[in-house]
Amino acid sequence: MAKIPPENINELDFNEIRDNFLSFVKNNSEFKNYDFEASGLNFLVDLLSYNTQYTGFYLNQVASEMFLDTAQKRKNAVSHAKQMGYTANSKKAAIADITFRLTNTQNLSGTITIPRYTLFYGKNSVGEVYPFMSWNTVTLHQSNQFTAELNLIQGQFVKQQITINNLLLEKKYKLESPDVDLDNLDIYIKKDRFAKREQYKQVYDITLLNKESKVFYIEQDYDQKYQIIFGDGVLGREAENNEIIEAEYIITTGSKGNGCVTFDIADRAILPTTYVIVTKQFSSQGTEEENIETIRHNSRRLFLSQNRSVTERDTEVQILRYFPFIDSLAVWGGEKNTPPMYGTVYCAVKPKNRGLLTIDEKEFIISRLEQLNVITIVPKIVDPEYIYLKLDARVIYNSVHLNMSQLEVIDLVKNKTITYAKEKLLKFNRSFQLANLTNEINDLNEYFMGTTVKVRVYQKRDIRIGVGKYYNIDFNGKIDKETLVTTQFVYNDAKGNPISNCYLKESGEKVEEEAELSRYATKAVRKSEKYNIDIAFDLNGTPKILYKGIGKVDYESGILELEGFSPVFVQNNSTEMIFEFGTSEYLLVPKKDQIFSITIDDVIVDPRPFVDKLATSSSLEKASLFDS
Repeated sequence: MAKIPPENINELDFNEIRDNFLSFVKNNSEFKNYDFEASGLNFLVDLLSYNTQYTGFYLNQVASEMFLDTAQKRKNAVSHAKQMGYTANSKKAAIADITFRLTNTQNLSGTITIPRYTLFYGKNSVGEVYPFMSWNTVTLHQSNQFTAELNLIQGQFVKQQITINNLLLEKKYKLESPDVDLDNLDIYIKKDRFAKREQYKQVYDITLLNKESKVFYIEQDYDQKYQIIFGDGVLGREAENNEIIEAEYIITTGSKGNGCVTFDIADRAILPTTYVIVTKQFSSQGTEEENIETIRHNSRRLFLSQNRSVTERDTEVQILRYFPFIDSLAVWGGEKNTPPMYGTVYCAVKPKNRGLLTIDEKEFIISRLEQLNVITIVPKIVDPEYIYLKLDARVIYNSVHLNMSQLEVIDLVKNKTITYAKEKLLKFNRSFQLANLTNEINDLNEYFMGTTVKVRVYQKRDIRIGVGKYYNIDFNGKIDKETLVTTQFVYNDAKGNPISNCYLKESGEKVEEEAELSRYATKAVRKSEKYNIDIAFDLNGTPKILYKGIGKVDYESGILELEGFSPVFVQNNSTEMIFEFGTSEYLLVPKKDQIFSITIDDVIVDPRPFVDKLATSSSLEKASLFDS
């Protein structure tokens, strides 16, 4: 009897399986001279090969889905995460803030109430309309000028009743929709339909429970719907037979509800007069349900943190777990801060689709962390510090073979640069590597011969008009001398007269104390040299110094410091100034709270045609073109 070669057992390709079958049969003396290609046995071999491939694939998928690391279906990843006490995040409803004001109220008296769950409609920039609800009850009357702030939440309110049946093998009670926002789920139980209901809270820490604790557990089933589970009489009160569960929740569209900028009330008949709605904060924070990769990542880390917040990693896990609207996060202990702040944990947070958190969002995160933190640790939420990159790209292309106009080349390179920024930047701890960008631009078309990019960096700062303050602008890398450009401003001279069109100017003079230190210090302890920054203005085309030594710059470390800087007016009637330098560095690395960003307006593309008339141009000729 022929033996199966062991090296052929793990084949899953149909043709390989078929060839293995034929080789096995041909090794038997009974089929030595048999024509397999022109016989009925050929069909049987195909059938066996198909069955083997099908079975092998099925068993491989079964084995893959048995482990969290290799599961491809979300429901299986959810099931594995449940074993570690992790509930995958549901969809989160978008929220918005509006100001609601009644108009034509001359003859209006009394009060007008807009109750909770009043239906509104929100419209985004492309005309899509989504339902919103008022999340707070407000009363309009003369004392508040018939004006009130309203918090809106995207979705539809649902109230579901379930009667408890203790005869069920599994005492799990399913919510009807998979699109529930668990952050806005309220569970009540009452003895019967006439009794007063009691609210139950979701469990986060079983160590605080007893047999009377009014709590519930929640988990996601294989059909992606959520199930409510009550205590067993040891860890939480056990629900009794025929009691009534009342579940109140919101069904939401998740991230689709983001970006609504205009709102209107659905039923205008409830109002006695006309009204105006002003959007204070467009809708945001809506997210989709947690995907497989984040379930894999967060479930293990949350299990290691054991639902407490002691280390930096613990804090990061807790924030990402409870606030899925966060796009990127950096956490560090106060001992690593500059200056050190012991007993504090710093969290730099970048939300999705926006640059900064609102004050309410920061307070919401802090309140959650304070419940989990060690009592001596104080959480502090800080805004990310954005470093914007200005790129001047020169693209050399073969004008003979490239079938594109220069405008098409410009659009192509700009779009690629913005895609690069979205994929490789715009998060904490993401470095900018110039070589990677130029390579991606060169790969856009086979007739792009080379790309050179000049880089400038700038930061924005809010300025206190007329108040002398200290400002620190840190680029965390080498910056070039004589490249400083700032927003122009108005500054008072020594007599208090305002001087227009002022700007910051590099003096080229070393700061005296730093120069003295560097003269006598050895190379091992030599400090970076700092140079003075002056305030200047142009008089008949000639720079004139208005104020010497308003600040200093360290070109090696990329730090610009201004001391007592107090402009009385900033260009364009703004309170924001831009501080910009050139840099020759090929690798830019941010600090822990910094993020690199590129906007399409900051990308300049200069396409240069290259015509090789002799079709044998030398590398020396190409090099001279790039140098020009």
